[in-house]
Amino acid sequence: MEQLETSLERAADKLGDITDPVMQRYYAVHPDARASFKEHGLGNTAKLEAEMVESVLYCLMNWLERPQEIRIMFGSTVPHHEETLHLSSNWFSGLVDAAVHVITETIPTARQDEHDLWKEIHQGVNSLIADARY
Repeated sequence: MEQLETSLERAADKLGDITDPVMQRYYAVHPDARASFKEHGLGNTAKLEAEMVESVLYCLMNWLERPQEIRIMFGSTVPHHEETLHLSSNWFSGLVDAAVHVITETIPTARQDEHDLWKEIHQGVNSLIADARY
């Protein structure tokens, strides 16, 4: 989808790698998650953060064209993290929220079509996460 690519390219042009801004936004809203990333990062927190942001971006980028694939991913990942690692599913939706926020901040106000697209993606993915919760 062209609008999606335009948004992502614009964000990359303005911000470079969006991992740091996404994680800053995420930790501002979910400060308790920082300790979990340190624990589960096994000495390489930055690598885990980058992997998680990359996974979220993959899901956001593919939601419209391959929703069933994303549904399967979250359908197993969210319960596993809740049950096995004792992580809140709110942290999943929080990471999605942070990524969408960082990307949409780079979209000009006049580009309502892009804002609408990201709103649709955001709602769809967060709805999926809510459905995957135990």
